[in-house]
Amino acid sequence: MNNQLFIYDSLSAKLWSSDGVFMTIGAGEKNTFRIRMQAENGGSFAQRDETCRFFPHGHVEKYSLNGIPMNTDVVIRKETMYLFVLDCGCFVCWYGDAANKPAFDQYDPNVWFLYSPEKDEWYGPYSLGDMPEASREFPGEMLATFQGLDNCAFYLKDLIAVAVFAAQKDAAAGAPDGDDGQLLRCPNCWEHFYAGQELAIAVHPALCGDSVLGEDAMLRFKPTERNCQGLPVDAKGSPCPDFACPHCHEKLPPFFTQTRQHLISLVGVPAAGKSYFLTSLVRELELEFPRDFGLPFRDADPVMNEPLNDMRMRLFSAQTPQEAYIGKTQLQGRLYHKVWRHGVQANMPRPFIYNLNKDSETHSIVLYDNAGEDFQPGRDSEINPGGAHLSVADAILFLFDPTANPGFRKLLHDNEDPQLRLNLHPPGRQALLLAESEMRVRTKLNLPPGKKLDVPLAVIIGKSDTWAHLLGPEPLLPATRNGMFMPELIQANSARLRQFIFNIAPHICTNAEAISSNVRYFAASSLGESPVEFTDEHSGSRLIGPASGQVHPFRVTDSTLWALSCLAPSLLPCSQNS
Repeated sequence: MNNQLFIYDSLSAKLWSSDGVFMTIGAGEKNTFRIRMQAENGGSFAQRDETCRFFPHGHVEKYSLNGIPMNTDVVIRKETMYLFVLDCGCFVCWYGDAANKPAFDQYDPNVWFLYSPEKDEWYGPYSLGDMPEASREFPGEMLATFQGLDNCAFYLKDLIAVAVFAAQKDAAAGAPDGDDGQLLRCPNCWEHFYAGQELAIAVHPALCGDSVLGEDAMLRFKPTERNCQGLPVDAKGSPCPDFACPHCHEKLPPFFTQTRQHLISLVGVPAAGKSYFLTSLVRELELEFPRDFGLPFRDADPVMNEPLNDMRMRLFSAQTPQEAYIGKTQLQGRLYHKVWRHGVQANMPRPFIYNLNKDSETHSIVLYDNAGEDFQPGRDSEINPGGAHLSVADAILFLFDPTANPGFRKLLHDNEDPQLRLNLHPPGRQALLLAESEMRVRTKLNLPPGKKLDVPLAVIIGKSDTWAHLLGPEPLLPATRNGMFMPELIQANSARLRQFIFNIAPHICTNAEAISSNVRYFAASSLGESPVEFTDEHSGSRLIGPASGQVHPFRVTDSTLWALSCLAPSLLPCSQNS
């Protein structure tokens, strides 16, 4: 019988095999088994008379084998599973007849689970990068295993150094071995992964049931075979066009790994008009990009974007204020969805994704409408982590509601807008949102008090149809001119608007500028004129909604165009680049 030695690297998900007499293992290129670990050569396997033995090498004074600390050589018994943690490497070893080898093709080290022997309870899913934080959350003796590694487990305490090493190695090298090198962020759970690590979604009905999403979801799997079109093939031979995040297993947008994504987060207090603003923004971008820049702005995933598309249809085709009315964003509403993140099912803001094509490049604009309640003090948690999105966003749009500010209300006391007659917010709530946002960003990113983000932060003074006359007769300068974006005119408008709002609500400026070193100020109106008050025909309550047929958004795109000019300077024709 010709026995083989199989080594499965849990960090790169690579399977190695050999039937040699003397086989080395380590990070160096000359090793028989080249795995991710610190040592160039960490040890060797010697086979003689159908007996295999492992010898640690060099500076490796101690290693873990099936959770037992070792410092000497050890016999590798036939057809027995061995789990090694060696010099920040983490691998599975099996020796025997290849016909009886484990189902390595079912292994997925992107998805880990923890087990408490004391409580007889399972937790997860996690990524390997979650292990240091999980060890603090579960200080007791915990076991850790990844998907497919049945009836075997590492000790969680042994994986801490491995996880730290892997993160440092990825950061230094740009990408782990065996992937395509592009670092991506899942728009659903906000976790990083590299192109090549995404999972395929099975199509055949016999493959229903996923370890993370449950028995009603189709299986997610690491592709090993592809058809002539390059599509992964599931275990039943069906081609699989859709892919999923290796962390949360949620479906990714089509061609996700081939686009440059820009995550833009819209925040504001409840009833500030965020949903109206987002709805008008997408509609106006769809018109302006082809008209002003010759760039198509397209829906990247109509299924994922369905809630926002429904709001657009309602707002711009309604015949009555009731039909056009959009309720505030609810944590449990259609603009949020349940996502497995860090081992718990979290309420996450739903991403709305649109593509921009320029030459051979495709850019994805990923928009989020965050519920104002997400930013209330004490609301941030693993179950409701929406506020944490600011720490991963590429740009932040803060929608300031002047009709809720005492200073503005005093200046607009003669205005008939129904929003000014109602006291929708307690005084100071908007400044509190910014202060809470700053605290969360600093906490999540471990930013010291004197350091700021450099992400674009747009302060949008909304509902400008109610207050624009306070600026004086001189209109704001255009954001675009002759097919070019004009950053110098944006800067001039910003300086003028900052001085204007500083005289009325200085705390808004100081709080925003404490978060980012790159802040601009904008004026916008999502509806173009004041809404009207109406009686809801179902509940009988009084509501405020758009006047039918009178939705004319004003300058809602300026802030997004500016953010994109910062994030992707080559995307927009720009006066300062000519």
